[in-house]
Amino acid sequence: MNLAYPLAMTHNGQAETSIADKAIADKSAKPLRIAVLLGDAVNLDSHSAQVLGTFTERERVQICALDAAPSTTQEPTAHEPKVHEPSVYEQRSLTALLGQAITAIEQGKLVELTFNDGNQPQSLYLLDGLRAAKLRLHAHAFIAGFAAGNETTGVANAAVENAATVANAALAAAKRSPAQTVQHQLVANTLNEAFVALRQGVTALAARTQAPLKGTTDIKQTNNTNHQAGYWFSDQHQARVLCLNLVAKTSHQADESRNLNQSLVLTQGTQLAAPKALVDENRLFVPISGDSINELKAKLFQLLSSLDIGALDTSFASHQLAFWFERYDANAPLALVLMAASIDDLKLEAKAMLAALENDAVCHHGQHFKTPAGSCFTAKPLGDAGLTFVYPGVGTVYANMFNNLHEYFPALYHQLEREGDLSAMLQSPQIYAANVKTAAGMSLSQQAISGVGASYLFTKLLTQVFNIKPKMALGYSMGEAAMWASLDVWQTPHAMINATENSDIFNHAISGELTAVRRAWQLADNEAIVWNSFVVRADSHEIKALLPEFPRAYLAITQGDTCVIAGCEASCKALLATLGKRGIAANRVTAMHTAPAMLVHGQVQDFYTQALKPEALEPEALKAAAQDLPIRFISAAQTAPVTVDSHSIGRAIADTFCSPLDFSALIQNATEQGARLFVEVGADRQTSTLIDKISHAHASQSTANAATAAIACNAKGADAITSLLKCLAQLISHRVPLSLAPLIQPLSANAAPLSSAVLPEGEPL
Repeated sequence: MNLAYPLAMTHNGQAETSIADKAIADKSAKPLRIAVLLGDAVNLDSHSAQVLGTFTERERVQICALDAAPSTTQEPTAHEPKVHEPSVYEQRSLTALLGQAITAIEQGKLVELTFNDGNQPQSLYLLDGLRAAKLRLHAHAFIAGFAAGNETTGVANAAVENAATVANAALAAAKRSPAQTVQHQLVANTLNEAFVALRQGVTALAARTQAPLKGTTDIKQTNNTNHQAGYWFSDQHQARVLCLNLVAKTSHQADESRNLNQSLVLTQGTQLAAPKALVDENRLFVPISGDSINELKAKLFQLLSSLDIGALDTSFASHQLAFWFERYDANAPLALVLMAASIDDLKLEAKAMLAALENDAVCHHGQHFKTPAGSCFTAKPLGDAGLTFVYPGVGTVYANMFNNLHEYFPALYHQLEREGDLSAMLQSPQIYAANVKTAAGMSLSQQAISGVGASYLFTKLLTQVFNIKPKMALGYSMGEAAMWASLDVWQTPHAMINATENSDIFNHAISGELTAVRRAWQLADNEAIVWNSFVVRADSHEIKALLPEFPRAYLAITQGDTCVIAGCEASCKALLATLGKRGIAANRVTAMHTAPAMLVHGQVQDFYTQALKPEALEPEALKAAAQDLPIRFISAAQTAPVTVDSHSIGRAIADTFCSPLDFSALIQNATEQGARLFVEVGADRQTSTLIDKISHAHASQSTANAATAAIACNAKGADAITSLLKCLAQLISHRVPLSLAPLIQPLSANAAPLSSAVLPEGEPL
């Protein structure tokens, strides 16, 4: 590739596009569209690698890592592509090289750019976007435009003005507006550094990750997305656009007083970045199955022996994990899981498990064994016959919840993004705001939407990615709505987002100004309502006996050994004083589960009377196999399972919403119907501890009650992936059928990138 001529620039602080830029602008009115693929074994799938290998004409450019004297061009062999090593001057000009690359691309050639990132060789493949589409190549990103210009240092505001001018020129060439663009400004003094920045930008788009790039000096975000690392939310059906603004500090004697500004506009491609491995040398997960306790012991001794003689390095850890996954038998009657953060910790976990297997309470009396790291075992597995998904209520969402989950399940996020407005579903402006206090100030409607969104996401994760099939489902308070929205019953669950945002019920009647309470208490418009709720450790009968004395205080929720009272703050405090108990203030304004809420019962029922999916009305269609049965939905409003029709569902939700909630009775009813293994599906772990307490109290009343267990798939303050793995480990120990493919595939060096069985389709252009 001939890169002889330099980038054309002005020398008065004004930007001028390169000769190549002008040529492109003249040749076509539509934006530049150069497909870019990440050239590494992890992200370049086998199909792409095979197609790229068919190019007979290609140009390969080796980028020097550091400034050096101009090097000669290495003569290629007959079977090697021509390699050109740029001169020192060219090392500073990314846009000049791209301009020449476009010439080669227009000639039908494949351009490969190789460079170093932290001494690690990296590659980018460039080809015409239209040709890539015809070849069914999914690009990781597209180059849509670029521009460059010099600035004169020492002139007031020259740098800022010139950088903005160059960026605007690049955006204009790409036909993109600043309002739809995220901009990053970085220092890139060499061409190698510029290509490292380019690769970071392509990776960010492919991973849908919004984060400061390495070397970023300033971030200007014009579309109100948050400033921290996390999922890059975008408007539905709108492609993400990234503008890289690079500044090169020149060191040539002739250019001592000048810096080079370059801007490059990238748009997202249709190829997703490969998912991060759920299990690796820093997050060990070892499932061991067996027909007996003695067989499990023998395998643990075998594991310890191999750990003692093995080299403690990454490859050894991966080999060990792959070995035990291969030996795992999903049909064995018993299984344990070891979890640890290192090989040394794994040894400790294995020894602790051996000691537990010698414990009579664990081996013969069915006591569950769990360690803080997540290792677990039960000698009396509950199986999946009573597997019950539990949906938490309002107030469980928290700032930055599972903000790295998308890196491990990119295809799932891609699917959810195509199905509806993912940002609105999770209320991302509040949950992922730069100020973590923003989430704490969410309105009731925002909390309700985000809570349902979190449950929806985890339901799809468990059922679609890990193929876990619940037999029953129930919800805590508004968790009942999340239950119906998440388990493929409602036809248009995403339509509930906008409806909830604008609902008089959530924003005014039972929250906000509490118009329903004002009506119930017959207050004048100028009479203030100071509402609060308190969690108190007390028997519900004690509280009920005092309620006639405090007509504006209500027993809202009964949950094990605690209750929630709500109403006039002064009345609630007076009731607590009479009770002789201390209450923990929730400081949340909601009149759900109190008498005033009955005034909006009809509105709530109408709100939740939704059209159902056809298959939800046809039980036979739900049978994926002969032994599968439709999910039984249990409501707090009635003892029998809810009939799956629009009217019955709407009425059950309204009854639960407007009446006092007896969560203890709900869990007891579910247990009597066969529920045994409760899996909390949503943010944090609001219900798991409650269910354990309720179940243990219920079991102590009669020896005839069957054993139960409650498991959460998320926990506030803990790593989201570790929490998920702890949940999966317990399900494995209880012998619940599930897919281990998301855990196994990344362990194989020859495995294709995991797509979690959800295939990416086309993206908006």
